[in-house]
Amino acid sequence: MSLAQSCHLIHYIDHGIVVESIQYRLGALGFMSTGDSLLPGNLGMKDQVLALKWIKQNFRAFGGNPDEVTISGQSSGGSAVHYHVLSPLSKGLFKRAIAQSGSALSPWAFTTNATDRTFRYASYLGFIGETTSELMEFLMTVDAKEFVKARGPALDPKDCKNALICVWAPHVEPENEGAFLTEHPAKLISENRYTHVPHLTGVTSYELLVRTQADGLFATEDGAKNLNDNFDLYVADELRFSSEEQQLKVAEEVRQFYYGDNEITPAMNDSTATMISDLLIVEGIDTTVRNMSRDSSEPVYYYQFSFNGPLNTFPDFPGTSHGDDRRYMWYYESPETCSPGYLTAVQLLQMWTNFIKYSDPSPYSGGKVTVDWNAYKPDNPNYLEVGCTIQPGTSPNKDRMDFWHSVMP
Repeated sequence: MSLAQSCHLIHYIDHGIVVESIQYRLGALGFMSTGDSLLPGNLGMKDQVLALKWIKQNFRAFGGNPDEVTISGQSSGGSAVHYHVLSPLSKGLFKRAIAQSGSALSPWAFTTNATDRTFRYASYLGFIGETTSELMEFLMTVDAKEFVKARGPALDPKDCKNALICVWAPHVEPENEGAFLTEHPAKLISENRYTHVPHLTGVTSYELLVRTQADGLFATEDGAKNLNDNFDLYVADELRFSSEEQQLKVAEEVRQFYYGDNEITPAMNDSTATMISDLLIVEGIDTTVRNMSRDSSEPVYYYQFSFNGPLNTFPDFPGTSHGDDRRYMWYYESPETCSPGYLTAVQLLQMWTNFIKYSDPSPYSGGKVTVDWNAYKPDNPNYLEVGCTIQPGTSPNKDRMDFWHSVMP
């Protein structure tokens, strides 16, 4: 059985998989926090835990096996899956995990100043008190539609220089009964304090390509100049360091690695798309894979999706953007059963289905997949490149990821 966030699910059902798509609180309703016992936060993640508990208790009645649950998600859903792997509150509620293009180490998926944002947003709504008890009383008087209408007022000026931001996201809670997350995700990962389950994860070849394409944040001369002149503001705060001095130092190293001594212009948009993708998505997933392969007792499967076809967000660009892998798995239907897009979709679906059923995406007799997808290991960093053909490889994006692991904690 698979727990999916939202997708066209009929293809999984055709393969004998029972699918449950859950709903949970989002935005301020799901992730506000006062930083104390009155509103410790992470309510959206706790909603997901309750849904997993319900599945554990009830899903035999729907033909599912509560002992064979696979949680899966993409983007923010991928980061949510990773959070469940890290949280002791979710332990024992699932057997496998699929996290596509998102991890708990993605900067946008974790908030360090949730309490500040909560009080800042409450002030925007009209709150003039000081204590958390006064704040809670005030919030009870706010019209629900007004409460969720805006997000930007929760941000401080520094937050606004950001290439990708989730205003309300998971955060560290104070110790309390029923806490979902009480320590930084990076600490839990580095110290091997998480649930060991078979894990499938990966990226697309240009995750944040949208930032350099038409109407993108850095697509124009002005946009590229903005990044050139404010590089530290866009990059430093996204780095996992406690000191601003260290953030600025590494931000300069990042700039040198991707641009050398060159000024950032639209002519360097390939470097910009790669840099911003690595910063905000790829590095966090690669770090997760490297650590899990070293510490976990269960296999880790790693992929990169680079197939270029009609469902790509930017089909004329020789690379794939955020969510392109999902489109082929969930939405591709074609009468041309020999077309490259159809064959890619069928193979992806079979590998995911195999993983959900057997904890191993490798092909079984009678299938469409013709290559073995071996688990990633520290001394044999296997991955699967899903391009015009599907090919096994080793050490994806090696030079770039080696750089990141040399500068990041």
